[in-house]
Amino acid sequence: MLDSSTLVIIMCKAPVEGKVKTRLMTQYTAAQAMAWHQAMATTVIERAKCLFQNVWLAADDVNHSFFRPFKLPIHNQEKGDLGKRMQRLMRQASQHGFKKTLFLGTDSPHMSDERLLNASSALNSYDVVLGAVEDGGYDLIAMNDAYSIVFSDISWGTEHVLKQSLAIIQKQGLSCLVLEESFDVDTPEMLDRARSTGWDV
Repeated sequence: MLDSSTLVIIMCKAPVEGKVKTRLMTQYTAAQAMAWHQAMATTVIERAKCLFQNVWLAADDVNHSFFRPFKLPIHNQEKGDLGKRMQRLMRQASQHGFKKTLFLGTDSPHMSDERLLNASSALNSYDVVLGAVEDGGYDLIAMNDAYSIVFSDISWGTEHVLKQSLAIIQKQGLSCLVLEESFDVDTPEMLDRARSTGWDV
């Protein structure tokens, strides 16, 4: 039975050659890096669709043809840093009647079903759930209400993201569960590592 308690919002860039997975281009061509981005995003999206009843795509180009076949609601990420974009999406989720939200990127195609489901179910006991990754960020963040302040004053794209997020959560008096550390796929080495865990196209 699909989890209907949590809205999953997937932050996803349109596959544009030379604009996505650029750190893979030390070993792959721009076209190949774009193809890897498509494969990773497709895996993440299809997994979410299999596990959750409510899934949104948050796209940087809502008109790109890549997103249509998934037959999911597509929302514009709009402008601003990652935190501002997620704050806007969280407000939209609230307006649609959703309290629990789970944000995902597309850099963890190797993520297990259990990690996602555990994050959602943990919202029955915790205010916030974070999926720690080795580079100092997180591969998911779930909340049982619209705590938009958690996305404020974060040095996005740095090794400080998780630490800064936890500091804000603690300052706000929110309870938080940090899941076992995993990793994101940004480099050819990390791509090989994800494939060695069993993920492939």
